[in-house]
Amino acid sequence: MPVKSERPLVALALGGGGARGFAHVGVIKALEAAGVSPDIVVGSSSGAIVAALYASGLSGVELERMAMDLDQSALIDFSLFGKGWVRGEALQSFINDAVGNRPIEQLSRSFAVVVTHAKSGKMVVFNHGDTGLAVRASSSVPDVFIPPVIHGAEYLDGGLTSPVPVRVAKAMGADFVIAVDLTRYSRSRDLAEADLRQADVIIRPETVRTRMLDFTAKLQNMAAGEAAARDMAVRIGEMIADSARRKASRSAQAAPAS
Repeated sequence: MPVKSERPLVALALGGGGARGFAHVGVIKALEAAGVSPDIVVGSSSGAIVAALYASGLSGVELERMAMDLDQSALIDFSLFGKGWVRGEALQSFINDAVGNRPIEQLSRSFAVVVTHAKSGKMVVFNHGDTGLAVRASSSVPDVFIPPVIHGAEYLDGGLTSPVPVRVAKAMGADFVIAVDLTRYSRSRDLAEADLRQADVIIRPETVRTRMLDFTAKLQNMAAGEAAARDMAVRIGEMIADSARRKASRSAQAAPAS
């Protein structure tokens, strides 16, 4: 069910990008420093990881501290058998531990995860249930992660169907969507455009190109995200204020005469 509010609801749509997803942390930190606090958070692929942690109530500074201390082994559990070489159970456990084992519907911010149904190839949105499992599914890049089975069906990387999930944020009731696009080096760039056309603001950090699971450039990518969001922060604040005035005007026009 869409969220409703008298003021404009701001959403943050975090897209996929493998290890370049650390840039999302810098974006959040800069937005918070500018007084921008999203009501709705939606994540796809690696963006789902940061989105879940942020939706749980962690601040940008806390996310940065967590990322700096994070070792690859905390998220990557290798497998010798199956449809991939990463099981994904470590990622699921990491997320659930970090969010206090709360399901999606009990997190501090309205949150949704985009995944892809393996058999049909269609986009699916998880907005309730096991947070870590949903994030694991959204991050399950084919031939890399073993796809998890949820209620009898296998699910894959959300980036296959919605690389930057703006439309999902709109469907959740957002009046103003900030999209973080990391698809510059991705084959999904063309697919992302359909979503990005509906965003109110697009932040495109100048990230360092790395292998999908390579954490060596995480500090540079966090800094890139922070710089990109900081450069746009004033304009974003002005645009949100404009959105508030428009929403107030529409509400006044729709109100019955006394």
